[in-house]
Amino acid sequence: MPSRLDRVFAWAERHPVQVLALLFLFSLLVRFVTAEYLMDGDNASKWMEARRLAAGLGVSHWYNHSMRWAVILPLAGLIKLFGPYPLLVYVLPFTLASVASVCICLIGEKIHSLKLGIAASVLTTLLPLMVVTGSQIFPGVFELGFTAIMVWLVMVWIDRRSSWLLVLAGVCFFLGWGARVTELYTYPGIVLLIWLPTRDFKAVVLFTAVAAGLCFAEWGWFWWDSGNPLGRLGLLGATRGGHPDLPISLKDYLLQFVELKKLKGLLPIAVLTLAASVAALRDRDMRVRGLGALYLGCMFLVLYMISGVSPLKLALPYGSRYYPQMAPFGLLLLLYFLFRLKDRHRRTGIALIAVLFISFAGFSIKRIPPTNSLVQMSRDYALLKPAIAADRPIVLVNEPWEPNFIEKVLIETFTNPARKKPRGDSSIRLDMSRDQERVGALFLDDISRYAQFIKAPLVRVEKYRYILPSSDGGVESPAAESVFGWKLHRAFPLPAKGDS
Repeated sequence: MPSRLDRVFAWAERHPVQVLALLFLFSLLVRFVTAEYLMDGDNASKWMEARRLAAGLGVSHWYNHSMRWAVILPLAGLIKLFGPYPLLVYVLPFTLASVASVCICLIGEKIHSLKLGIAASVLTTLLPLMVVTGSQIFPGVFELGFTAIMVWLVMVWIDRRSSWLLVLAGVCFFLGWGARVTELYTYPGIVLLIWLPTRDFKAVVLFTAVAAGLCFAEWGWFWWDSGNPLGRLGLLGATRGGHPDLPISLKDYLLQFVELKKLKGLLPIAVLTLAASVAALRDRDMRVRGLGALYLGCMFLVLYMISGVSPLKLALPYGSRYYPQMAPFGLLLLLYFLFRLKDRHRRTGIALIAVLFISFAGFSIKRIPPTNSLVQMSRDYALLKPAIAADRPIVLVNEPWEPNFIEKVLIETFTNPARKKPRGDSSIRLDMSRDQERVGALFLDDISRYAQFIKAPLVRVEKYRYILPSSDGGVESPAAESVFGWKLHRAFPLPAKGDS
């Protein structure tokens, strides 16, 4: 007699469109519930560049964030349509993360079954790092969305052999490139995904011609606009080439895989997915081999890609922010082999799959903020926008990060707490300046004042308390407190001077 779960999957097989819609809505719900407040620094810069474009001012100057046109242009379009309402920052990350989850389901169905696709889609949605990536205007979520669509289009092409599918896949590659140049790392894997199942060299040439032709056109445009003959890559090198983490010794370069420790609790998942991708290279299904090559290639290049030989320099310092772009494909391969294990050893396979789901769900639940970030941002907008428009001072209050019990145990186990130095004023002032940028980007109505706003010297009151003065330098009668921590922000009104 079929179990309740079997009946659910039987219904899913009969109603695939409804299943995809439910997966999309589930992803949107998780993104909404776990959303983090817009982080300062990079995200504030991209939001302000989009506001400038929407206002017809053009970008402030060419640097790594203003050149992410696949992020900036659609965001500017939303601002042009609906106005500079801060909640718009969540529209594109939520949408692309959810589209990626649906595409992962479709890819899983192609290589195995709808059950595998649904499982991989849900794990993608619950991936702990997606709490950050899926709610910020980081380029990673844009890369993930466009890469997932690209891979799905190639999978469909393998069955149908319509050249238009490869043309669209090349366009998706270009869009991913427009979000971040690390989309280039997907090229070897996607070419193998086209070649291995079909041995169709013309198809590889068509995909490459479309992707390269569009990238070549972009290079020409940036050369024409900036005067840099290397186009966007030359501008990136000029703005990021002096990054202190890029030069590296040969020994440290060979040990770059150690940088995966930055994934912290996801390190075991990274190891397991890498093992699954290696196993995928020996699978009978050439599509699975292609996916394995895609995941392995990207993981290798993001760790070991160099930008110079003498001296040896990395292309980018590795960080956990690069993992979500490819993690869903690794999870898909891991589940592929766990489903095969389940077919031979049902209890073991089910138990291991359950551990994945329970751990991912637990981490996601733990990351739910005490007040929903979209609700909090709406409240802050209603308070801080008129306060800044009235040129009232704002108090910035930094709440230092305090580890929970588990984090404290890990810190005490693997580090020497006695050697940890207390935070200095320079570090605190840097955080204050970043919050100053965030407040200005989100809540300053007159963007022509933005440069003046973020450069206004802060006035120190206490170690974790500064005042952002009015335009004339006044600090009396501040309108509100901007209280921020590692991942939270909330504003509180302050009574006017003389009020009880």
